[in-house]
Amino acid sequence: MRRLGNGSDRGKGRDVSNRITVVTAIFASVVFAGAAIGLWNHRLCAEAPWLPQSFEVTYAGKILLEAGDAKKVRVWIPLASDHSGQKVLERDIKLPRQFQTTKDPIYGNEIAYFELKPPLPASIDFSIQYVAEVSRDEFYRRNKEDTLEKYLTPSRLMIINDDVVRRARESTKGQTNVIAKARAIYEHVIANVVYDKKTPGWGRGDTARVCLLGRGNCTDFHSLFVSMSHASHIPARFKIGLMIPDQEEGNIPGYHCWAEFYEPRKGWQPVDVSEAWKDPELQDAYFANFSTNKFLISVGRDISLVPQQSGEPVNILFYPYVEVDGQAVQAKIETDFHFKKKEE
Repeated sequence: MRRLGNGSDRGKGRDVSNRITVVTAIFASVVFAGAAIGLWNHRLCAEAPWLPQSFEVTYAGKILLEAGDAKKVRVWIPLASDHSGQKVLERDIKLPRQFQTTKDPIYGNEIAYFELKPPLPASIDFSIQYVAEVSRDEFYRRNKEDTLEKYLTPSRLMIINDDVVRRARESTKGQTNVIAKARAIYEHVIANVVYDKKTPGWGRGDTARVCLLGRGNCTDFHSLFVSMSHASHIPARFKIGLMIPDQEEGNIPGYHCWAEFYEPRKGWQPVDVSEAWKDPELQDAYFANFSTNKFLISVGRDISLVPQQSGEPVNILFYPYVEVDGQAVQAKIETDFHFKKKEE
């Protein structure tokens, strides 16, 4: 029996992937916004994770500092919050200093911020424990958007260039509605990008690199999808978080990202292009389908933190962001992500 899979990436240049299938729920009669478009394979859809899921998630780890005689270290850590069918019921934040909870002004991502001054530790432990519920029905009840301009705006790496415009134009030729155009873009990315974490430069969501090399991980697949959607005047957004495996409890090896495009009548429609590439039989199930096995950490690219960081906007907000004496540093971060299912 085919099931939606678990694709994850341990960050910072490490080549780790773990294919773990996700929970299956047989749903005999599905009434779903995407069904009307006739693109579903009903056998595959019946095997997708439909029902609400509740789980505990631990986002923890250690930031290894090399601050020397620095005068100040600033740390921002992303916080999961209520968003897109996800309800955070509990959030227990354990940090070594008093912190403030802030929110980025564009996408509304929540952040924990704190500072350290001498004597500086060699490492910073962090732990955030969540209890969350993810509901498909809740997602589709609240998936409409009033202001879409920010979801048509390129980022520094998720760009629109001549190659992206050409790809978008050629792949959507003859298509007249948003769903059909998005499906054509989805199929173009699947056909033209290979999932590969060996070729240097993967994992930054660099659309130009993806176009040039045709390789990358989930960040790269979805950056090309979003860029081509923008070039086709379709609002689209990048999301990153954790995928919950098909077992009662265990570790999660790394992040996973996905995307959504906006259909004016039906609202946001999720896609998972990299997972569809890994399992072609499930391409229909990964298009315009909200599954409940994802735990969202942040939305968007080029994030402006609060308080404002000294460095450039944050390309992708998943790991802690660190500045030492006003300079962004690529601190080594050891992560420990864990989940435990809760009974409904």
